[in-house]
Amino acid sequence: MSKKPYDGVDLPTNPNLPAWILTPKEEQVIFERWRKKAFAKCDDLIKAYVECSNSYENPMDAMKKCEAANKRSLDCVQSYQKMEYLDQERDILIAEKKLKQKLYRQQLQAAREAEAKNIQK
Repeated sequence: MSKKPYDGVDLPTNPNLPAWILTPKEEQVIFERWRKKAFAKCDDLIKAYVECSNSYENPMDAMKKCEAANKRSLDCVQSYQKMEYLDQERDILIAEKKLKQKLYRQQLQAAREAEAKNIQK
């Protein structure tokens, strides 16, 4: 069983709740986004380590000779895996939820107005 990707998933949230109330599924999305961005920012260093380690047939040689490249890639990822970046992802998701709520309310208002016009006819 593979993990279900969360990209592009329209999360079911109650539009009447405040946007800052996050469901566990939304927290999972935030964490996944955070993780992907951290690895994306360090992609060059990770690729350099992979190339270095693939250049040796013996895994033990690769571990010894590519230790510096591995440390650089791990340090880079670790530098982006801090709470400040997770909080930024939360802020982004909350802003998205606010926009969705605003659009939902506009659609609801338009539907009510259309219904009122149909009743008057």
